[in-house]
Amino acid sequence: PADYRALARSALWHGFDDEGSRLTIRNGRAVADLNQSRLCRQAIWRPGMEPRGIGALDADTFQPLNPGATEPDARLADMDTMGIDAAVVLPTLFAEHLPLVENPDVAAVLAGAYNDWVFDFAQHAPARLYPAAVLPVQSLLLARRELDRVAERGFTAIAIRPMFYAREPGATAAGSTGGSAFMAYEHPRGGVFVTDAHFLPLWRQLDALGLVACVHPALGTTNPEPTSAGPFIERVAQRLAIGHSVAEASAPFQDNATFLTAALFSGLLEDLPSLRVALLHAGASWLPLVLEKAETYLWLSIPGVLAPPENPVSLEPEDVVGAHPLLVSFDAWDASIGRLADALSPKVAFGSRYPHHDTSTPAEARAMLETHGVDGATIDAVMGNNARELFGLAAPVGSAP
Repeated sequence: PADYRALARSALWHGFDDEGSRLTIRNGRAVADLNQSRLCRQAIWRPGMEPRGIGALDADTFQPLNPGATEPDARLADMDTMGIDAAVVLPTLFAEHLPLVENPDVAAVLAGAYNDWVFDFAQHAPARLYPAAVLPVQSLLLARRELDRVAERGFTAIAIRPMFYAREPGATAAGSTGGSAFMAYEHPRGGVFVTDAHFLPLWRQLDALGLVACVHPALGTTNPEPTSAGPFIERVAQRLAIGHSVAEASAPFQDNATFLTAALFSGLLEDLPSLRVALLHAGASWLPLVLEKAETYLWLSIPGVLAPPENPVSLEPEDVVGAHPLLVSFDAWDASIGRLADALSPKVAFGSRYPHHDTSTPAEARAMLETHGVDGATIDAVMGNNARELFGLAAPVGSAP
């Protein structure tokens, strides 16, 4: 809306030029860029690029962004080259910055604008491009309104970042109003995790609407430290004088692992057994470890040892996840999927990470699986059929979403 343009530009704006100069404004102030060099790692990959070639790029020389990051025809052409029939379109800059916008009203306007843009983007090939909407979680009222709106438009997925969010003024842990004081993001003890009871009305609505909750981490390095793993990792890296960003390698799986652990301890998956969940952009090698650790510490949560959870939950997390409509995306280099295919194949689906610098292709993933002796039916399941069932994709069997 015209009367929100100045407010929206001050709340969140990002621009760049053909020399790699970039500026991001959030809440009226310039904030750090996602990248520490002139390379934009989030949109640099193109078909034909390989890790060695990307690693050899001069970090001080700007590389043009892949048009497929923002242009649907270019995206579809790349998908054809990669052998991908269908893809879920997920946010990058909005995942990083929208949750930190301070004005809930403006956050709702920004979310609506992004959702309209990504919906139009996907309409160029609605049987191949499946957009994930974002929500203004600064306000449950506005988030639920936007959720209803995008569901009515035809969205089938919502992107939810696994992080600690500032609770609304006056909101209690149970999600009602009154009682507890608001704690800002900057407060080291402020905010509640996305699985907290505060957000339960939103999770229930997602479940009732039948949309897929795409749990998708952001890098987080521009955010205050309490939000997610990225800021902490980068602070440690700076103290060690590593000289480059390292959050990409570890923050995503830490954030998604935190989400699943919290969901198991809070009973979210048991309370909403039909809630469809996809944990994306973080690999899948962490899944067995999370299930093992969750089981161990849930069994220890007995009177006299640790305080048991307020909401009694299953002491067998593996059974909970196994019975739930839940998938975890894996990468082509995620060899644990090949080694543990019998155990993990029902719960994983290939994700390319396109157009990030560490994009991998379906051919690379299939080669990895075949190297480990995975049978053809299982390969088809993890390369397409599992995701097709969860998301309701229309692509033919044997293709990779």
